[in-house]
Amino acid sequence: MKVTAEVYWDKGARLLNQDSVSLQEVRIRGKKALFALVSDGIGGLQEGEYASGYVAEQMTEWFYREGIQLLAQRKRRIIIEKAGLRALYSCNEELRRYGTRCEEKLGTTVTMLLLYKKRYILWHSGDTRAYYIRAKGMRKGQSCMKRLTTDHTRGNHTLIRCIGSFTWKEPDVHHGVCRSGSTILLCSDGFHNRIGEAQIAEAFHPAYVRCQQQLQKSMRQLGMYVSEQGETDNRSAIAVLIQ
Repeated sequence: MKVTAEVYWDKGARLLNQDSVSLQEVRIRGKKALFALVSDGIGGLQEGEYASGYVAEQMTEWFYREGIQLLAQRKRRIIIEKAGLRALYSCNEELRRYGTRCEEKLGTTVTMLLLYKKRYILWHSGDTRAYYIRAKGMRKGQSCMKRLTTDHTRGNHTLIRCIGSFTWKEPDVHHGVCRSGSTILLCSDGFHNRIGEAQIAEAFHPAYVRCQQQLQKSMRQLGMYVSEQGETDNRSAIAVLIQ
């Protein structure tokens, strides 16, 4: 399995970028393992950039401290899933303690991917998203896309689940198998809010995206498009091409 990944990170029209990203690639038993994370600090709360950065940092440390070891030991998927949930719970409790000390509320959304030997695990809380895009047919532009995550929102995009100074609600966990020629896209709401899913599917169709430079070009073009549509929020994305 050949894996190629690229990051897009833009503060938009905001003074601060409250999005955080992490992309890590290592080899385990000669096979590439990839860890990717997009987190978006909640703008209506204090220190959103601290919350997203803290979760990105802590979960990256978890990947190197525990995730790699679990993969190397060929632990069952459910064990890895629970280990990731425990680490996210620890992040939640630390942000709660920090908020109590500072008399503040802070939180962040998170979508986190672990990919190894074409199998993936996703942990998700909030309205960041993960999409899976693959070729549907041989003709150029024909593709199939599936949203792998569900937004934890109600009403006018009000978040009802995140990591931070709120009552703990366990993140969703998803898993699956990737086909060759497919792409997984993680992105914050500032990136996906003003783009139709058909546009995302077309932008990352295997006919157009076959290397790292093309991944970067597709994300940059979509980022420019949402800006032209009036999006002012921070926008971040990680695209992972599986070949």
